[in-house]
Amino acid sequence: MNALFRSRKKPQKTRFAQNVDNRWKKGPDYREFIRILKYMKALYICLLFLPTFIPGSDKNEWTLKKEKDGMNIYSRHSDFSKFNDIRVDMDLPGTVEQLASILLDVSKYSKWIYATKSSTVMKKVNESEVIYYSEIGTPWPAANRDFYADLKIILNPVTHSMNVVSVGMKDYQPEKKDLVRIPMSKSFWSITSGLDKTIHLQYILQVDPGGSVPAWILNTFATRGPLETFSNLKKKMEDLNK
Repeated sequence: MNALFRSRKKPQKTRFAQNVDNRWKKGPDYREFIRILKYMKALYICLLFLPTFIPGSDKNEWTLKKEKDGMNIYSRHSDFSKFNDIRVDMDLPGTVEQLASILLDVSKYSKWIYATKSSTVMKKVNESEVIYYSEIGTPWPAANRDFYADLKIILNPVTHSMNVVSVGMKDYQPEKKDLVRIPMSKSFWSITSGLDKTIHLQYILQVDPGGSVPAWILNTFATRGPLETFSNLKKKMEDLNK
């Protein structure tokens, strides 16, 4: 009777079945299947963070703060930080693939992202995901900030659209002397393709700068920061599409 409940060995595949498996795994259908699985996994991770960017009450409605050169900059009260959430809407020349290449070129962030002193890739997870470190210069009397972040790019080659999620990793490495570690940061990019080789971009940032920061510095980062950053990004995309 006990023999009925003994664990059975997994049946071995026949040579024919093994050959079929090998041909399947080497074929284009299998590669497409794996690509779709990876895309769905990345999309699921993206959707986990999406609810934090959706307004939940009247106090969270976006307010237009700046409109310049086709760029609209909004802010709203944050439930997570004394620093308001920031949103940028704009059109850019070029393709989602070009923008993805710029975002993955972490070492050049200091050339176009406002107040970035340095940025370094700590780990390349795969072709569309990196963990990186960045130091942010802050005017006196506030101390400079730093953070580690996991950057994921989710590209849909069928619709030529792209989502980008960047999430701070506060405890990835020990804090550095004379720098204030940013305790929380999340950013979300939604990019869709338009007509005549253009893309539409929506960017949302939530961040807690940590420590003590004077109000005038917060206001500077909230207005001048996104204006300079996305003006520089537009120039980079224009240079790629001359």
